[in-house]
Amino acid sequence: MKRKYTAFTKAFKQQTLDIASQPNTCIARLARDLGIRRNLIYKWREQLNTKQDKAFKRTANNADTPY
Repeated sequence: MKRKYTAFTKAFKQQTLDIASQPNTCIARLARDLGIRRNLIYKWREQLNTKQDKAFKRTANNADTPY
């Protein structure tokens, strides 16, 4: 059985990181509210910091999520 992965748009990732960078933001609570794992937020942050303009290359154009 293959695992189904959820693809998130670049805009969703950027909005999530914008919220996560606000002072007094709890990453665990943010992840829970969005229905994602908190390690994704840390992973996206690391990708943005290291790759900058090439970050989020593997994002969905039209993700199957309401985000």
